[in-house]
Amino acid sequence: MKVRYCTLFDTRYTTRGLTMLSSLMPFLRDGDEIVVLAMDDGAARILGQSGYEALTVVRVDALQDRELLDVRETRARREFCWTCTPAFTAWMVNNTANGDIVVYLDADLMFFADPRILLDELSDGGNILIHEHRYSSDKAHFASTNGRFNVGFVAFRVGDESRACVTRWRAQTIERCELDPENGYCGDQGYLDEWPARYSGLRVMRNIGGGVAPWNVNQYQVRQNGAGPTVDGEPVVFFHYHALETIVEPHQGFVAVHPSAGYAFTHGTLKFLYRPYARRIRQADDDVAGMNEPNENDRIRHWLDIAIGRVLGRYVGTH
Repeated sequence: MKVRYCTLFDTRYTTRGLTMLSSLMPFLRDGDEIVVLAMDDGAARILGQSGYEALTVVRVDALQDRELLDVRETRARREFCWTCTPAFTAWMVNNTANGDIVVYLDADLMFFADPRILLDELSDGGNILIHEHRYSSDKAHFASTNGRFNVGFVAFRVGDESRACVTRWRAQTIERCELDPENGYCGDQGYLDEWPARYSGLRVMRNIGGGVAPWNVNQYQVRQNGAGPTVDGEPVVFFHYHALETIVEPHQGFVAVHPSAGYAFTHGTLKFLYRPYARRIRQADDDVAGMNEPNENDRIRHWLDIAIGRVLGRYVGTH
């Protein structure tokens, strides 16, 4: 079984994207691949200098999706990125052999264990794997605006059912992709709520180590064993670092990480989940800054992009 992972990000998310990729690379097996949709020239340039093996970079135009290109002219950057997630995933599924697996990943994840542990949940004949938010009691009210499922990790075993799913998902977001919770819209994510009733081959992830995130971590005991962090004794496969802010200064560079704005965490969560990410993202930030060294104006624009991204990120839900 070949696994093709895909993600997308722009210049403002390159440090997070590179951090996610570097955490995933050790778990790739022969034949596995990562495909990144670079949303702007800066991200494409940095990815081209990353030196990662098994990595392919594509641009939006390469998807040859006329409807997607048409909506690019009318949608804000955030909404267009959300629209690209199903379109890119559909392109991946339609260009992957039957029986192989395509996994869409948000750029702000970090892997602590092999994601195939999660993909094994498709071994009973399942075709689609999604995960619930699993809101902790203090965040249960998020369900009304952010839906039951999170789009940060979505897997498809390629075949007729998966192709039907991604085709419909793409069409829905081409038609409408915005954050309008009062009318039931949450970007590309809200559409997942209909999937359990529509697709018999869908599996809802059982492993609580997949999809650990700010909105659910407070219900768990977060500890560490010899292999890495655990929640209620289960190894964390990946954590979703939603709403995290990097604090930077143009002349000094990376200063600190502010864990997910608007959330309060235990000492164990900060120590075992956020500190490792801070170390990784600091290294990625240094790498990106080094790539921008030849032009001071580029470096300044990089910091401004990050600052703008932090501000915009505050208005995104649990996506």
